[in-house]
Amino acid sequence: MSAPLLQSHAGLRRLLDAHGDSIYLLDAETYRANIREFFALFKARYGRIGLGHSYKTNYIPQLCRAAYDEGAYAEVVSRMEFDMALRFGADPARIIVNGPVKDDALLRDALLAGCILNVDSLGEAGRALAIADAHPASRFEIGIRLNLPLEGRTRSRFGIDVESKELRELIAAMRSRRNVTIAGIHCHVGGDRSAASYAERTQRMIDASRWIFPDAPPRYIDVGGGLAGRMPKELEAQLGYSVPTMADYAEAIAGTFARAFDPANGPELIVEPGMGILSDVLWFACEVASVKRIGQQRHAVVTGSIYNVKPTLNRFDLPFTVLKGHGDPREEGEWAISGYTCMEIDVIHKAWRGVLAEGDILLFGNVGAYTVVLKPPFIKAAPAILEMLPDGTQRLVKAAETLDDVLGTYRW
Repeated sequence: MSAPLLQSHAGLRRLLDAHGDSIYLLDAETYRANIREFFALFKARYGRIGLGHSYKTNYIPQLCRAAYDEGAYAEVVSRMEFDMALRFGADPARIIVNGPVKDDALLRDALLAGCILNVDSLGEAGRALAIADAHPASRFEIGIRLNLPLEGRTRSRFGIDVESKELRELIAAMRSRRNVTIAGIHCHVGGDRSAASYAERTQRMIDASRWIFPDAPPRYIDVGGGLAGRMPKELEAQLGYSVPTMADYAEAIAGTFARAFDPANGPELIVEPGMGILSDVLWFACEVASVKRIGQQRHAVVTGSIYNVKPTLNRFDLPFTVLKGHGDPREEGEWAISGYTCMEIDVIHKAWRGVLAEGDILLFGNVGAYTVVLKPPFIKAAPAILEMLPDGTQRLVKAAETLDDVLGTYRW
């Protein structure tokens, strides 16, 4: 991390003057370190570990390529992401194709290329088998996304119900083809990020694998992701539970796996940690554009918005660091920090206590997950992304979007 830059109003002011009134700052080296830590902790418990870099979480090219360099899969959920992975140089055999909507062209291209493909529905599975039937001389490996019942949880809308007769009929249909192998099973369940929840879903997948593959384990079992990442104490306190460490997740997932399978002959355990290893690789800097009072409430309006730092519209107040500028007067008290949009919901922090003035720079951490991919061209185009290099310099990895970028696909 380029810590001096993240502590310098003058340094960030220089970058804002050059690239716009807000910027993202990328720390790719931290991402590499997070991947290495993940592999070390998980492989210490179970030797056959795969990691899927989630494109939907962050598809900055430097991060995707860093993931490949460190031995990760590309995990994609659409045609756009599939083509992106190929353009970034991913070996098709190292691409995991998930997602609830795959058209015939994506199914065909992924299957013929030898990707890991997990079907999400019976209809999709039928279309995948039709492709296999149309190519009898080729061999195909197909995975199945399972929908698991978990204790105290509302059932997800994704995957095929593990308790249904339709799943058993699908398995029979797949095994009736001489050129089709059920390669593995996959699940992904959002919401509960506790280590206990991951231990439960891992055990459920192990139990499912034993009746789906009675003779020998599958090639892989993919338990999905959505792990929690490192975060400031102020953010953790808002969650209502203690955030697991990566070691906690490794014990819950890989430890459970190691008790079920021989590490030398068992399936590859694939995890798609998403924000668990991406949240702390990106920073967002913006400035205080104006301050005012409305009744007894102090307001600071900034040049960023919720769409830059929490576009999933979660309920949390995001912690930030204030880098003091030269604005005057400086006023101490409780502030509502809101964004540049004309939406009443655009409140980044409801009740921050401290000293602020116009021209201060606010620096938000933990914005590596979903921000870049979900930022809409709403009122302002997306800001520039600069990579912080180990020598203390920066390089532009994405230019600030312009009006031409926003209007480029319109026709009039």
